[in-house]
Amino acid sequence: MKKKLCVLQVAPIEPTKEHVELFKSKNNCDFFFVTHDAKHPDALKYCPNTTWVDTRNILAKMVPKNYDYYAFVDYDYVLRPQTSLNALEQILEDLNEFNPAVLTYYPGKGLHTPFATDVEYYNSCDYSVIPFTHCGLKIVHHSLMDWFFPMITRFGGGVDACHLFNILEIPFLKNVVCSHKMLYDNGVTDLNTPHNQNGAWSKYRMDQMWKWIQPSFKKNNLLKIHAKSKAELEDSLFVKNMFISLIKNNSVKPERSKEINFLDKEKVSKFFDLTHERFHYLDIKLNNRNESYSVNDLEIINSHLSNISFKDLITITDPWDGVVNQINNDSRVKYKITTSECVDLFQKLNSKALFKNSNKKNEKLNDYLEGKRVAIVGPAPYLKGQGKGKLIDSYDIVVRIQHNILNPTDYGSRTDIVQSCLNSNYGPPLIEHLKGLSDQDKPKFVICNDTVSHQKTDGSWAYVDELYEDIFKNLKIPFVNLKNNDNTWNRWALYWEIYAKSHIEKFSTNEFTIYSSNFNSGYGSLSFLMSYDLKELAVFGLDIYNTGLPQTCEQKYNEAYTQAYGTDGRPMGPDKILHDQLSQIMHCKNVLIKDSRFKMDPEVLDKLNSDSMNKRIKQFIMLPKFKKDTR
Repeated sequence: MKKKLCVLQVAPIEPTKEHVELFKSKNNCDFFFVTHDAKHPDALKYCPNTTWVDTRNILAKMVPKNYDYYAFVDYDYVLRPQTSLNALEQILEDLNEFNPAVLTYYPGKGLHTPFATDVEYYNSCDYSVIPFTHCGLKIVHHSLMDWFFPMITRFGGGVDACHLFNILEIPFLKNVVCSHKMLYDNGVTDLNTPHNQNGAWSKYRMDQMWKWIQPSFKKNNLLKIHAKSKAELEDSLFVKNMFISLIKNNSVKPERSKEINFLDKEKVSKFFDLTHERFHYLDIKLNNRNESYSVNDLEIINSHLSNISFKDLITITDPWDGVVNQINNDSRVKYKITTSECVDLFQKLNSKALFKNSNKKNEKLNDYLEGKRVAIVGPAPYLKGQGKGKLIDSYDIVVRIQHNILNPTDYGSRTDIVQSCLNSNYGPPLIEHLKGLSDQDKPKFVICNDTVSHQKTDGSWAYVDELYEDIFKNLKIPFVNLKNNDNTWNRWALYWEIYAKSHIEKFSTNEFTIYSSNFNSGYGSLSFLMSYDLKELAVFGLDIYNTGLPQTCEQKYNEAYTQAYGTDGRPMGPDKILHDQLSQIMHCKNVLIKDSRFKMDPEVLDKLNSDSMNKRIKQFIMLPKFKKDTR
């Protein structure tokens, strides 16, 4: 017979005894739990090295699906009925009274919420609507399990996921019932949890989650009415505070419901655009959702990706959303792929559409590079003291990132081609340098894979071809860039292929690296050169900023390079890294390293292929991209 309630708990070693006594094997209630610090014979599963959210997702998926309601109760919660009933009896009474979409209880001491100290509001009624309640106690109607779960883990698996849970409650707010007939509070405060260690980091993850889900939220106009600024709209806590104010100011009361299925797609689609990736699995039951793509899925996904042309990627707006929707709408594919997963698989496919396979070659430059062993040299400080200058000079052609030779013993003495981004920091010094050279000493080419040098005072962009073509022509140095005759830029295709995206990576309690949504010009030059018919491209002095680890300026650049060009891109201190390193590393591993012509210094290659890097990239792939256009 179907029971009314199933209580679910996550415990370090064993469940709370009081909770077991209250809920286990009752006439109308069962009790299940998982552990994360030690195995337990009665646990559904042992889940080491998991987040708060991971374990709740495991419980939601594993538990039998023959209950009316599923109660998620933190193991350290003390339940304090304010009536003559015990906790289970009170829960059952409230469920029978309201048949709610979600039931929770009034927060007591130890919970950081203004409601916990609002005695007047607590005494004002027996039941209320309190939006954005604590996720440590949620009792969910069976029809909404597929709506709320799995909770997201891509932003950390903590307060970010709880906040999204609350946002997903908004379509059902009048049926999200808070009973004042029982209080709950923390019996134990775990100071080792991420949100107790670093509140600012937790807030950042919440903001990132909000950036991700907000485009699908159809009540943004309501938010705009109440927002005082654009910055407030982007604040994850603004939506919480606004709905709390609306509910309290309008004295909204909970409604009794006769619903047996709260998940009405027509109703929820009034609040959310269901094409957003959060809702891709909405038509598939939680137990039937695939956690990864199968071999068969991969074949079908790759068949879609194989149809992408290089021209499809030459666009200023993100082309991947359309590709992902097409794949996920294919009924043959059982796994719903994310955009970042899609890009990762595209890179691995080695299709004709990859930049190195389809970029239009400059004929003169190709004649110069064809069949040659080419060395490209960057300013990374790891080369200091290694004495690789003679090895670098032994190559047929030496390409130098910018023009300065930092140290001939370590960095070589030749410069046959100069690669420059030609922005306002690097372009003018390069021109002054070239003007001082004899025709014999000038480089054979200047190459640039960027589009613009800087932004003008009127907000428009100064393009590198407009600024520099005539200058290089007067200097009698061939200038090769990525502009096409139709005013499009092949750089755009490379941008989408690499799929750079802004984010902050946390390494320890107080160590962060900040990334922008762009890739390094030096890294772009690798794909640029690999698109030509050279025999070999050997990479020296380019370690993608020590593989993106937090570092000082001295660790980022050779001292001579910093003296010449300054510390551009580091206004926020030594943890500021201007460009997205992880996107570049992922692309390098998927595309360039797999090309037999591409050679990288062994010590850099070892870092790129390390277990720690593979773990970082795996986490990185699941992060969404918020910036949807190129500059």
